[in-house]
Amino acid sequence: MIGAIFGILAALLIGLSDLFGRQVTAKSSAITASSTMQAFGAASVLISLVFWPGTFSASGLALGALSGVGFAVGLSSYYLGLTRASSAVVAPLAAVLSALIPFGWIVVGGTDVSLLSTIGVALALVGLIAVTTDAPKTALSKAGIQLGVLAGVGYGIGQALLLEVATTSGPVAIAGQRVIAFGLMIPLAAATKNRVLAPIGTRNWGIAAGICAGGASVALFQGLRFDPVAAVIGISLFPVFSVIVGRIRYLDTLTKRQVVGIACAVLGTAGVVAG
Repeated sequence: MIGAIFGILAALLIGLSDLFGRQVTAKSSAITASSTMQAFGAASVLISLVFWPGTFSASGLALGALSGVGFAVGLSSYYLGLTRASSAVVAPLAAVLSALIPFGWIVVGGTDVSLLSTIGVALALVGLIAVTTDAPKTALSKAGIQLGVLAGVGYGIGQALLLEVATTSGPVAIAGQRVIAFGLMIPLAAATKNRVLAPIGTRNWGIAAGICAGGASVALFQGLRFDPVAAVIGISLFPVFSVIVGRIRYLDTLTKRQVVGIACAVLGTAGVVAG
């Protein structure tokens, strides 16, 4: 139960970071929005070390850094994918793979998974697909599909690596993750001739997005401590929250199919928790 709560909290924070990040994207670019998010995400996690210092571990720092590479690849691929294809193409690939990879990692690692949990995972994934896939055939593109897959692989590996981090060295690992992720966004922004940080007019939105992103990392790690399967499935629900906040704040279209998908995702998560 606790693992699921932290995982869902992380998903909610990711949804909020998308909500705030869209304000930056509208005034600059997707790359600038993601770079700003990583910058202030790293800053917020570093500040959190004052209250949650943990124990320094070279292996924890290394795993966190590698996880940061995965997250940087995932985030940059996701936003680049959105410039080549509809979010209804990119998002489902990223969401499903980001859940399947760490779940597979857990199973291969020898963790017992009940039949009810397995059914819950399947139902949650079906719900995610229903929520995030509603694109016409004209929205499909080879580049969009490739970048969506790359985003999912990056996020999935980044989350899976955190499963190997000792509880006591978690804060150091999370800090390393966010710092490395921001460091990799700098050359990407330069190469694509985009700003590293959002302009003054939208920087507060970028700060809010970064704080939410950093909080999501902390919440995810806390969830992994209690129940890795429930935490991983919980955070994979972030597209559900993105759809909800987008509908409320930006009046995005919410189809019947997406409503059914949200219900399936919630029921699936409940199955994982109950199992």
